[in-house]
Amino acid sequence: MKKLTLLACSLFAFAAVAQAKEVAAPVTSSKEVVAEPVIIEEVVVAPVVENPWGFINLRAGWDFWSEYGDYTDTRNTAEPYGLGHKTKDFGGELAIEAYKSWDHLDLGLGVAYQHHMKRKTSGDISGAEFKSVPLYVTGRYDINYWDWAATPYIKANLGYSFNFDSKSINTPLGDVGTKVDDGLYWAAGVGVQYEDFNVDILYGTNYAKTKVNGDGFNDKFDNDYERVTLSVGYRFNIW
Repeated sequence: MKKLTLLACSLFAFAAVAQAKEVAAPVTSSKEVVAEPVIIEEVVVAPVVENPWGFINLRAGWDFWSEYGDYTDTRNTAEPYGLGHKTKDFGGELAIEAYKSWDHLDLGLGVAYQHHMKRKTSGDISGAEFKSVPLYVTGRYDINYWDWAATPYIKANLGYSFNFDSKSINTPLGDVGTKVDDGLYWAAGVGVQYEDFNVDILYGTNYAKTKVNGDGFNDKFDNDYERVTLSVGYRFNIW
């Protein structure tokens, strides 16, 4: 009887210890939870570039060909003297132009200071040169329909030329005074725009009449200044 009682107590104690270990054991999961990285995409919004309202163009030009009007003094029919049309030395201009822009067309106003070339001596006779400040309307039409890096254009100017600083006619017998009138101005040609730089070549004319004031006589002749000008310019956009 004592053996049975001892065996029953031993079994009861073993069962209690086993149950206690089962309760104390931690509960674990056979699957591990792995957090996936979250990728945040940054959306870059490109700025909206608008076409400028217009631009200001500063331009400097060089006359690489030019000529004046001819003049012949026929008072002395035995030995008439005359002025030739050929030129020499430097001629050029400085200009500022302001444009309003559309899709392919630019229209604006311009003003220039023009230093005309000297007249070559013809039979010991020279002079009757002048300078000009034209005020003009100007237009450019872009002909770039193929998205080229450089934009070709055609250009035209039309305005009024204020002529001044008329030189005397120099003769072996002495100088003869002159005076120059104002007149029409125009120019036309082609050019190309690359970024803010532009180059163009224009054929133009300043119309003028020069009065000759000699001893006891007055005369007048057409003294138009024609030339071909190569210009380089820089553009400042107006937004």
